[in-house]
Amino acid sequence: MGTGVHTVQGVGFFPGSSRRFDAKVSLNHTADTIELTNIETGQVMLICALSAVTVDKAAGHGPRQIYLPDNWLLQIENPDHVSLIGEDNRNSTLRYFEEVRPRLLAVVAAAVVATWLVWKYGLTVLVAIAVYMTPENIRDVMDRGTMQSVDFLMAEPSALSASDQESVRRVFEAIVAQVPEREQDSRAFNLLFRNVPAMGANAFALPGGTIVVTDQLASDFGHDEDVIAGIMGHELAHTLQDHGLKQLYRSLSVYVLLAMIAGDLGPVLEDVALEGQLFLRMSFSRAHEAEADKIGVQLATQAGFERTGLVRFFKALEVEQLDLPWLSSHPSFESRIEAIESHN
Repeated sequence: MGTGVHTVQGVGFFPGSSRRFDAKVSLNHTADTIELTNIETGQVMLICALSAVTVDKAAGHGPRQIYLPDNWLLQIENPDHVSLIGEDNRNSTLRYFEEVRPRLLAVVAAAVVATWLVWKYGLTVLVAIAVYMTPENIRDVMDRGTMQSVDFLMAEPSALSASDQESVRRVFEAIVAQVPEREQDSRAFNLLFRNVPAMGANAFALPGGTIVVTDQLASDFGHDEDVIAGIMGHELAHTLQDHGLKQLYRSLSVYVLLAMIAGDLGPVLEDVALEGQLFLRMSFSRAHEAEADKIGVQLATQAGFERTGLVRFFKALEVEQLDLPWLSSHPSFESRIEAIESHN
């Protein structure tokens, strides 16, 4: 801001009115005063201290509002003249970067590059931190919410006999016994049965330790404990490695970046914590499936079952050539069988 007297022209508005007039303000920085004059009549409408004047926040090249005492208003078309009146440094800096000039393109480019770097190199670290900071009670809420959605949308109560359920449960408990004690102490592993025709012979794991087995899986493969052991080990591995949460946070990363701009994260957080439907729409990555196969076979063999059980399961599905939606996100049966047999 300079010294002496400066004159700025604009449009004036009478207090509390839309009546307008061509106006000019004379700025005397030495005396720290501002004088508002009606150009047409030459009448001085207001004289006040510069410190009593308020400038609105910048919005690119748009007109600026100058608020004077007693509800007088002055509108200036040239935003650069505002600096003569005295603008907050943070406000003028924001306006400087908002103006569409090469520097704005540079700022946008820098933001894009920074976002890409976070996405490329920082996302894995951020996901790991988010998983670590997710408390067990929140995982339990996710499990309950997901099961409510499953029961409402696709599942019926299990029609398996008590003896068939007990056969699968014995294998499940034998696999859980191989889980490190610290994991057993922190999680309540729970086995549920549901009749879900759309999923076929299948099982799935939830973040809190809930494992769901379909009736068809128990009916078709319940006689082969090695197969059930391999599947139980595979699903427990998903939970132990937090694959569900990792996939969830990674899949939400784009939304979260956009929502940070829009300022609304509520609906997704509600969907995750209460409804659980996000887990129904989500598939594990192929890398997670391969890791779960490897750990699952290890758990099964530690419990005394044959490692070939999971291989027999994959071969059976491969022969049947089933067209199930969940298969599209998984590695091929051939590659999974080869990976398991290569670890002999």
